[in-house]
Amino acid sequence: MTVGLIANATIGVQVPPISVQDLPRITEVALVLASHGFGELGRLVGVETRNKQSDSPFGMRLRLALADLGPTFIKLGQVLSVRPDILPADVLDELAHLQDDAPRVEFGQIKTLVEQELLRPLEEVFQSFDEEPIASASIAQVHTATLLDGRRVAVKVQRPGIEKLLRSDLHILYTLAHLIEGQIKFPGLYTPVEIAQEFQAAMESELDFLQEARACERFRAQHRNVNGVHAPEVYRELGTRRVMVMAMVDGMRLNRVVPGSEEGKAAMRRLIESWYLQLFEHGFFHGDPHPGNLLVLPGGELCFLDFGLTGHLTGEMQDVMTSVFTGLVFRDAETVALAIYRAGATNERVDLKAFRGEIQRLMSKYQGASLARLSENSSLTEFIQVASLYRIQLPREFAVIARATSIVDGIARRLLPDVDIVEEVRPLAARLMQTRLGPERLSADAMRLMQHAQSAFRDLPTQANQLLTDLERGRISVTTRDPESEELRTEIRHAAIRVSLAICALALGVSGAILIAPWSPQPWGVPLLAIAGAGVSMVALVMFAGLVAHWLFATRFHPREWSRRLMAVVRFFVG
Repeated sequence: MTVGLIANATIGVQVPPISVQDLPRITEVALVLASHGFGELGRLVGVETRNKQSDSPFGMRLRLALADLGPTFIKLGQVLSVRPDILPADVLDELAHLQDDAPRVEFGQIKTLVEQELLRPLEEVFQSFDEEPIASASIAQVHTATLLDGRRVAVKVQRPGIEKLLRSDLHILYTLAHLIEGQIKFPGLYTPVEIAQEFQAAMESELDFLQEARACERFRAQHRNVNGVHAPEVYRELGTRRVMVMAMVDGMRLNRVVPGSEEGKAAMRRLIESWYLQLFEHGFFHGDPHPGNLLVLPGGELCFLDFGLTGHLTGEMQDVMTSVFTGLVFRDAETVALAIYRAGATNERVDLKAFRGEIQRLMSKYQGASLARLSENSSLTEFIQVASLYRIQLPREFAVIARATSIVDGIARRLLPDVDIVEEVRPLAARLMQTRLGPERLSADAMRLMQHAQSAFRDLPTQANQLLTDLERGRISVTTRDPESEELRTEIRHAAIRVSLAICALALGVSGAILIAPWSPQPWGVPLLAIAGAGVSMVALVMFAGLVAHWLFATRFHPREWSRRLMAVVRFFVG
C-alpha cells in the first residue's frame, strides 16, 4: 500500500511513493515530538501521545527534538536556521546551535567508497591517507592525505548509505507535511509541504560534491584579484559526486581570533569587502559564512570553506539589494520599503505607510550606534520578518542573504565592538551609488528602456485592434468583487437550503400522515400504503434533523475539507 506520487515543482523531480512500512518511523517521530512538548503534532498525524509539559522556550525544545530525531532532522534544522522568512529570530538562533557531530565511519568503509569512486586503489592516488578524520558530520567526514607529488590535501567523503537514509526520511517528512497541511499555522509564509520542498532542494545540492566543487572554483576565480581573500584549490580530476579533494589550508578559525587584535580587524574588513563584492558585483554568494567556515591566515588573510550552500542573484535582485543597502546607509526608509515591497509577492493589500514606519523604526537602531551597543537581534533578518508580517513573500535568496548578513554582523560585533557599522560601510555604499549612476550604467539602462519601449510601441497597434475586435464581438466582460457580497451569498445559500429542507420535510410529513391514515386500503391484506407512509415520515424526520443540524453547524462544516480528508485516507489504504 502506498500514498500517491508527490511532485516537487521546485526542483523538477518526483518523490517516490511512501510505503506503509514508514509508519513505525512516523510513530517514533510523533513520540519524540511529544517528549519535547509537541504532542499536538502527533495527534494531527493520527498518533495519540502523552504530551510532556515543558517551560523551556519553543526554539530550545525544537532544537532538542530535531537532535533526538537524527541526522536528517538535524540537517532540516540547519537548513531552516538560515531562513528568517520561515521561522522567527529566536528560533533561528537556537537552530544555529545544532551540533552536526556524528559517529566516525570506520576507515575500511571510507577506503572502499573512495576506491569505488576513483576507480583505482587508494595507493595509486595518495602517498598517505590519514585514517582518523579531522571532522565528522552527518553528511560527510573529512580526512587529510598526501598526493603522490607531495601536496597535502583534504578529502571530503560522503558517508556510506547517507543518501538512502536522507531520501527515506525525506519521504517521511513529506508524509508528515501533507498530514498537517492546513491543520496548523506556521509563523512564516511557507506551508509544511513547501518547507519540505525547500529542504529537498538543499539536500539535492549538498549531496552532490561536484556542484560544491564548481561553486568553490567560481568563488576562487571571482576573488583571484582580491587581496587577502581565498578559497581552497579543488582538484577536479580526483572529484566525483561523493568524493571531493581540495588543497589543505592551515589557518585559525575566525571565532578563535582575539577580539580587537590587528589580525582580527584586518580579517573582518576583508570579510566586509568580500561580502560587498559577492552581493553587488559578482551576484554569487556564500550562504553560510559562520566562523567555522572562515579561516584566518597569517596577516589577517581570509579563506572561505564549505560551499554546500551558495546563492545566485539576478540583475534585478542586485538592483533591489543596492536600493536596500544604500537606503539603509543614507537613512532613506521610503526607498528601502518600496524596494522590499516590489521585490516580493503578495496577494493582499499592503499598508505602505505603516510598512515604511516599521522600516524606519528598524533603521533607527543602527544610526550612530557601535556594534557593542546594538541589540543581539539587530540584523537584516528583522527586515525579512517585517516583510513576512505584512504578507510579502521575498525570493529565498534574500532570506539566505539576510541570515548570512546577520552572521557577519555577529562576527563583526565580536571583532570590531567599538565600530559604527553604518560608518564602516558608508564608503562601500558611496562606491555602489557611483557605479550605479555612472555613465556606463546609465547608458545601459537607457538602451534597455528604449528597447522595451520600442517593443511596446511596436505591439501597440496589434493590441489595440485586438481589443476593438473583442469589444465589437462582445468578448469583453467586466467583473467586480465585493468581500461582503460573498458573505451575503453564503447566507442566502444557507437560507435557501433551510427553506427547501423545511418545505420538503413538511410535504413529506403531511403525505406520510395521509398514507398512514386508518382508512387507507390494504390490497391483499397488506397495509402497503401505511408502510410507504411510515417510510416517507421517516425521511421527513431525517430532513428535519438535517435542517436543525444545518442551522447549528453550517458555519463550522466544510464539505470540501471533509471530502479532501476522506479521499486522503482512501488513497492511503487503497492507492
